[in-house]
Amino acid sequence: MRAALTAAGLAAALALAAPASAEVAFVTAEQSSFSPAHLDILVGDPVNWRNASVREHDIRSDAAGFDSGRLAPSTSFAHVFSAPGAYPYICTIHAGMAGEVAVHPLLLDGPHAPVARGAPVALHVRAPDGVGEAVIEEDAGGGFRRVAVATPPAGRGHEEHDAEGTLQATVTPQASASYRAVGPAGTSPALRIEVTDRTNFALRAATARRGTVVRVRTRPAQPGARVVLQLRLRERFGWWTVARKHLDDRSRAAFLLRRRGSVRARVAVVGEDWATVLAVSRPLRVRTR
Repeated sequence: MRAALTAAGLAAALALAAPASAEVAFVTAEQSSFSPAHLDILVGDPVNWRNASVREHDIRSDAAGFDSGRLAPSTSFAHVFSAPGAYPYICTIHAGMAGEVAVHPLLLDGPHAPVARGAPVALHVRAPDGVGEAVIEEDAGGGFRRVAVATPPAGRGHEEHDAEGTLQATVTPQASASYRAVGPAGTSPALRIEVTDRTNFALRAATARRGTVVRVRTRPAQPGARVVLQLRLRERFGWWTVARKHLDDRSRAAFLLRRRGSVRARVAVVGEDWATVLAVSRPLRVRTR
């Protein structure tokens, strides 16, 4: 049986037991349940259980081979999971109080909101120390197939994510699909990415020293997409493109408008020819000096 650790002792124990790229996962022992009751973690990650209730609890897992002993309120217990598998655990003091830790050789993360069809999507793979790449597979209904390879980021990393042990890849979903990372030791849990053809625009204008800046952001994110600023011009008998941009990594763009007076403006997502309109924002009345 293991005694509960103090905060300082717990931190020291985790630092010694876990690899450099490990991330501590936290579980709260509440009055009659664990929160969260299910965890997906990477091989080598520690889990820290903290008793946040006014009752004593314990954490025991026959599958993982640990028993915390009785934990008084506000005390903690930690365990490092060094092998893949599913590890159920219980509180032996209170019937029905149970949880599970699922340990994986790889973990895949990406967008959890719908993305635009054909837009580049960043995927991030957590891998144990020493794993230099992972294959990304996609299943849109016909079985998993290889679509990309995740590798360490160069410089600041993809979208500025450069955490140690993180691999990066970019995919361009054409339909809703499930993705997984595959490495020498096994696969990650599947990540579902939903695709939509609907684009929502956030459009605003602000006065600047050199004119008026029109800023746009799209949802779902479409980093790298082509967008144009259009004005409603009477002399052109309709909408006229006055500027072109690519959306940045956060799906944003800014246009500088030097025209004087009041004018209606809108932003459109366009195709590779910079002319075919794929989606368009509502008009915005812009008043310039």
